[in-house]
Amino acid sequence: MKTYLEGSKIETTTIGDTRIPRLIMGIHPYDGCSYQNAETDEINFKAFKQVNRVTQVLRYAVEEAGITAAQIDHMLPQLDRLHLQAIWETEQLTNTQIGLIAYILIPITLDGELVAYSNRAHSTFYAHNENLGGQAFCDKIRQDAIVGYNLGGDALVSPATVPPYTAAEAARFEIDYDILEGYLGFFAGCDIQIADPGAEIDLLAMTGRFDLIRDYLAFLRRRFKTVITSVHHAGITLPLLETEDIPVDGYLTTVNQPGTFMFPTREIALDAIRQVRKPVIAIKPMAGGRYLGHKAFEFVFKEARVAASMFGMGTLAQVEATTRAATAVLQAA
Repeated sequence: MKTYLEGSKIETTTIGDTRIPRLIMGIHPYDGCSYQNAETDEINFKAFKQVNRVTQVLRYAVEEAGITAAQIDHMLPQLDRLHLQAIWETEQLTNTQIGLIAYILIPITLDGELVAYSNRAHSTFYAHNENLGGQAFCDKIRQDAIVGYNLGGDALVSPATVPPYTAAEAARFEIDYDILEGYLGFFAGCDIQIADPGAEIDLLAMTGRFDLIRDYLAFLRRRFKTVITSVHHAGITLPLLETEDIPVDGYLTTVNQPGTFMFPTREIALDAIRQVRKPVIAIKPMAGGRYLGHKAFEFVFKEARVAASMFGMGTLAQVEATTRAATAVLQAA
């Protein structure tokens, strides 16, 4: 079997000690997520719960586009297991390894309760973003299409409605390594090239718990050669991580021309992304399906100057169009 590097037709970049293609297959919408609406999510869930539907698209990406790296996840076990099965089947059919980037949640607890996706965590994010971005952030978050999708009709959480975590509470944050072992067990048998701690790192950075970040990264480095981290609030978190010299090999964060899901504002996030000393992998380059084609990848590669870009997959026709656009931009660079 060819390695993912031998099978790649895409220019590569180096992150930490790992070479990786500059185009990476994302997991959405194979986990049901469309970033559009609940109706589209349901269509995706029905379409992609059949392994052969996913395998068909992955096989095209490998054989025709030469894209041989993919994100894997454990958050939605039923669909994520089917995705892993589709990757394995694609490897057998193409005789080509697919390099894996594993998204791994950080199980942060407060007094024994998981807090990463709590309303108080979101209120904490809001407070820090508002402090830096001011009214521009407040206006943006209320208009952001992906935020609206994530809310699903629920009210936006802010410090006006839910109290952020206090410094005293943040001092009691812990990481539950027993839960983490369960997360890692989901990937048993996978040859993971890059480990990607989840964007819960935003909460730890904003609350000053850099000690927990360092401990968590040290734990992962005992198992994985290259460790990056996801960041959802680039304008806040990236400068904090860089100032603290947190030992990650790179960052994975939202980058797109409209500034969708870039916080606290598009301009502040882009400035932070351009100033980091480590490679950045862009996610959501097409703004959740709202900014397509050549222009999306021209922005992330030529203007934002990222090292690599992950992109959402979808149907065979969608992936054909996206891979043609993305590879054309890279070849012209």
